[in-house]
Amino acid sequence: MKRFLSGIAASLAVLLIFVSCASTPTGWISDYEEGQQLASKEGKDLFLFFSSEDSDGVSTQLRSSIFDTESFIKAAGKDYVLVHLDFSESRLMAVQVPEDATEEQKQAAEAAMPQLEKDLGAAMNFSVTEGGLPVMILATAQGYVYGVVAYDATVTTPEQFMAVVNENSENRNKIKTLVKAIDSSSGVEKLNAIDELYEATDPAYTYLLADFFSMAPELDPSNESGKRGKYAILNAYSIATEALYTGDAFGAISAMLAPIEEGFCSPEEQQELYYQAAYFASLVGDSENMMNYLTTALELAPESEMAAAIRLTIDAYSMANESTGVSAEGME
Repeated sequence: MKRFLSGIAASLAVLLIFVSCASTPTGWISDYEEGQQLASKEGKDLFLFFSSEDSDGVSTQLRSSIFDTESFIKAAGKDYVLVHLDFSESRLMAVQVPEDATEEQKQAAEAAMPQLEKDLGAAMNFSVTEGGLPVMILATAQGYVYGVVAYDATVTTPEQFMAVVNENSENRNKIKTLVKAIDSSSGVEKLNAIDELYEATDPAYTYLLADFFSMAPELDPSNESGKRGKYAILNAYSIATEALYTGDAFGAISAMLAPIEEGFCSPEEQQELYYQAAYFASLVGDSENMMNYLTTALELAPESEMAAAIRLTIDAYSMANESTGVSAEGME
């Protein structure tokens, strides 16, 4: 299969899909955590190469023409720790054994499973779920993404590929500078540095900054920065996502409503929180609270950009209820 199933909840399903026993290219590391540790120790960044060598039709060619070459490993290795995680079909065959397998085969499969699970976790961490493989990501040693290198069939030499990688140099320097600013500051200054990092990060990867979101109350208790509401919402989404992962929709609702009590959210921010809570309520069939949340959301900021969508949702639900009511009366 050429793409990861989306969502953390799909991880077990992915175990039944992605596999590989392909060798790791010389000069590359085949463990994400090991790569992080080495990058941190050597003051380098991470070049992450996710592949499915026996099925994506591209990765093998990339290795032979670029990634396995001495010139690429030497050039890229100056700034990056190279990490290769492969998820080919043959890897699943290494962890699945028939009932009549020998004890040696069973032990080999059992020994291979922990690393496979670790690799899947790393892939999910970077949302390697869309567009197929291979995926090539540039990140800091802490795992903050500042670039994605798209596959380009016209890029066929190590020199050409490094030129594409180096197009991310400006953003790389910016992100690394902001990370240093966060590490060396405190209080409101630290929160402002976090905010700059958040705004500089590709929206597809801002969730990787989730550990920072909950720091706002401690860093800026009086909301001197004016960003408490923003980070209360971001933190609420992060908590709600975790709750939904465990099937706790009510926990997700509570997470979205909690920031409102803190008193730092603007009417528009409160509107967003109630609107999202309404969606989560709909997931568990709590139509009464769903409508209450939607009504409250609309009343908070009736002229906002979100207001039109809320009105449409309320109207659609009301019309559906009226239609159901008419149908029920006709059947009596």
